[in-house]
Amino acid sequence: MTNKASTLLLRIGNKGSTQGKPWRRLWHLVGGSFFPVLALFIPKGILLITLGAMTGIFVAWEIVRFASPSVNRWMVSHLGVILKKEEGFRLTGTTYLLLSSLAVFLLFDKYVAITSLLFLSIGDLMATVIGEKYGRRIVFNKSLEGSLACLVTCLLIGVLMTRISSAMVLPVAIVGAVSATIVELLPIPVDDNLTIPLFSAGIMTLVALYFS
Repeated sequence: MTNKASTLLLRIGNKGSTQGKPWRRLWHLVGGSFFPVLALFIPKGILLITLGAMTGIFVAWEIVRFASPSVNRWMVSHLGVILKKEEGFRLTGTTYLLLSSLAVFLLFDKYVAITSLLFLSIGDLMATVIGEKYGRRIVFNKSLEGSLACLVTCLLIGVLMTRISSAMVLPVAIVGAVSATIVELLPIPVDDNLTIPLFSAGIMTLVALYFS
């Protein structure tokens, strides 16, 4: 990325970090929950086609903006309110989210995929909100209070999913919630939008084999 785009992103981030947080969090919640909620109402085949098309569009956009500094500068200047500073230098969290969403719906049971994505969109968000407001005990640059909020939220999501689908049994949901919380806490050098859904879905699938 050019120095101009870098400077622009830093200026927007420094001036608008406080104002931008609610918008980023709303985008994280709504954007992250859209496809898992949609999956409850439409056939998996149609979902995969829609999600695949959307993912393709976003990946193509990422290629274009990194190939064209002027396009990247336009994105940073117009969408800076929902971007993190580092997203001017790498793939956006939205693209990572779409890639992981497509992967979990392709690789795992539909309700496992839905649960893992809600762990991300709601559980990870609660970890951030509670951690910033009440976090006191720091581990791996994260707060234990935020991680506890993530765990409680994910457990509630898991319990709800056991009521929605008989395919999701309580032990599977509990292990998924714990695994999502652990991944959220650990300093893994990969975007949470990838690691939380893929890891928790994988663990839930393995545990489900034991109860099948």
